[in-house]
Amino acid sequence: MQTTLRIKPHHFLDIIRDFGEGREHGPHPYGHLVHVAARTIREHPETVLELTAEPDEICLPCRFLVDGNCIDVTQSPGHLIPKDRWNRLIDGRIFERLGLKEGDRLTALEFCRLARERLGDLYSLYAEADRDKTTRRRGLLESGFAIYLGE
Repeated sequence: MQTTLRIKPHHFLDIIRDFGEGREHGPHPYGHLVHVAARTIREHPETVLELTAEPDEICLPCRFLVDGNCIDVTQSPGHLIPKDRWNRLIDGRIFERLGLKEGDRLTALEFCRLARERLGDLYSLYAEADRDKTTRRRGLLESGFAIYLGE
């Protein structure tokens, strides 16, 4: 099965991090489709990812997506910030770090390998976030990479 999944880079990495944590994805009260994307990525590593910084297939049914913008907030950088702004900042850094741009297409497996190779220092990628949280993210991401790549 080859399919295409329009996805934000940070959503893919969050899914891989969740694999590293052993998290089972299920429907979420927000109505987003992380559980569907995670299942597709896990079961079909040949899935083609079309990278975007805009709302992706995960976001589309979310109750916080209004007129193409996420109206939710996050405390990820250590203070309340609109999630849309935070996500665009992180996705922009990921695109730059991996040498990719919006609209690029590669398989889930290729993206995972590229991220593992080039992602590098998460402390600068998530510069505004709590350092302990970033340390935990890094460990789970490394575990997730190993699991996904079958190592």
